[in-house]
Amino acid sequence: MRTKTLLIAAAAMAVGVATSMAQTTYSQNIVGYANLPTTSVGANYLLACQFSVGASNGINEVFSTPLPDFSVVLLWDVPSQSYNIVQSDASSPTGWDDGNYVPLTTLPKLPVGQGFFLNPSAAITNTFAGAIAVNVGTSNKMTMSSVGANYLVASVVPYGGSVTNGNNSTGGMNLNGVPDFTVVLLWDVPTQSYNIVQSDASSPTGWDDGNYVPLAAPPTVNVGQAFFFNPSASYTWTTGL
Repeated sequence: MRTKTLLIAAAAMAVGVATSMAQTTYSQNIVGYANLPTTSVGANYLLACQFSVGASNGINEVFSTPLPDFSVVLLWDVPSQSYNIVQSDASSPTGWDDGNYVPLTTLPKLPVGQGFFLNPSAAITNTFAGAIAVNVGTSNKMTMSSVGANYLVASVVPYGGSVTNGNNSTGGMNLNGVPDFTVVLLWDVPTQSYNIVQSDASSPTGWDDGNYVPLAAPPTVNVGQAFFFNPSASYTWTTGL
């Protein structure tokens, strides 16, 4: 058996992807990992696990190395447009409490394509490892149909770079054809605030800042980075591999 290794690199993040080959036939199952450092204690990081992990992408499976006690994870709920708060607690039977320190009996999931905030109680580098959720030669469709609602999302494949890279059938973020004046909120860790951008087909790059000033280049994201997406009309995001 031979192994072919593909590296997808992003600033301050290390990502490895490997696909196995037997004779001349490539496997459709691609596994990889991402190292995401969260080193500022008490700061909020907007992350995503872009791999299928364990049986269900349960929070205990995604964080296979337990977080420091009382690290807080904020899970966005689209119907209520609010957060569900959970926190790590080694003394809890499941290792997790709710926001009121009540032990959880049912653990939440961190699905591929869905982001979350992490507020670590101590510096830690999180290693997310598993299978890429999209097979080679296929694509995933994510529909965001509630106009004006906030969706906390990430690419279902660990891509980094310009959000407009790629198309419906090849690799890349492929955040193209976005309805005009759809708002994207990109979290900035140093300032603990959002950078606001919005789609605009009349702009030379297809994107403006929050004040409708055309951007010199489309926005970029890193591997493992999630963002809020507020569509001005129903939008289906297609990501291929």
